[in-house]
Amino acid sequence: MQGGREMKKYTVLVPTDFSKAARCALAHAIKLAEMFDGEIHLLNIVEIPTASVPDLPLDFLDVLQARAIEELKIEVRTFGADIPPITRVVRSGIPTKAPAEVILEYAMDLEPDLIVMGTHGRRGPRRLLLGSVTEEITRRSRFPVLTIRSHKKSELIPAFNRILVPVDFSDKSDKIVDEAAQIALKMNASIVLMHVVDIEFYPFYGFTADPVKLIERNMIDVAMTKLNDMVAVLRTKGVQANWEADTGHAARVIVEYANRNRMDVIVMGSHGRSGFDRIMLGSVAEKVLRSANCPVLIVNTAVIERETIAEQLVLSRGFGVS
Repeated sequence: MQGGREMKKYTVLVPTDFSKAARCALAHAIKLAEMFDGEIHLLNIVEIPTASVPDLPLDFLDVLQARAIEELKIEVRTFGADIPPITRVVRSGIPTKAPAEVILEYAMDLEPDLIVMGTHGRRGPRRLLLGSVTEEITRRSRFPVLTIRSHKKSELIPAFNRILVPVDFSDKSDKIVDEAAQIALKMNASIVLMHVVDIEFYPFYGFTADPVKLIERNMIDVAMTKLNDMVAVLRTKGVQANWEADTGHAARVIVEYANRNRMDVIVMGSHGRSGFDRIMLGSVAEKVLRSANCPVLIVNTAVIERETIAEQLVLSRGFGVS
């Protein structure tokens, strides 16, 4: 009890489409719920094709929902009997309400500590045509989203021993770093802060020093100073921390470093861009979650205001964070 109120049980929301990626996400959620004595809400969305089939039987939705519940039971049984409590939930979606909308509405009612989702890592025209529910959730969710990419190198058992935290020195960077530090302290993990100087290539035909290279070098020097100061602060808090600075395309450099150094998780913020701005500028977070071997924990810094990642991920209610 805290202040006369019962402590809320640690809750993980796992949307599933019964794919390999979703099954991998459920495996991670189960391990996390076990670690923090929590519970899982396993959500499946039944999409109703009312636009293309207008004269559906009255009991058509009931049949689809019953079938989905049975599939959820089968999905859960594959993980054995000794697992945390799992609430199986089926919600209906229609052509005018995309799956992401249904998931976000359910999340707002549930207020989970964490959403865990698989991502198929699609690229090229197929991803542009089909879109990505996971990416939509990471852009709009007010709750942290742990994304699990299913591939031959993905790990089924989550670990948080080595945390990579990309920073862009924006006003939200300190918040992400501070919260990642709290995770590291609770998990006895180490942190690597990374900044990538990403300058577009411009051809230079002069005979003097390339001005773009000079600017890049100056930016690296500034970044190294800032990173050194940030690491010093983390170490005063008892966090094992180091830093890396590099140049190149930000997402590519982050992913290559994480894969090469076997990082356990990447913690990064997303600005939640949408529409034309996102299409033109892209999103570093989205590109990272599509390619990284390790899980990626994304926090939409545009919508998260009061809660902290650490409170939600490590169940600070149960661990007595002051």
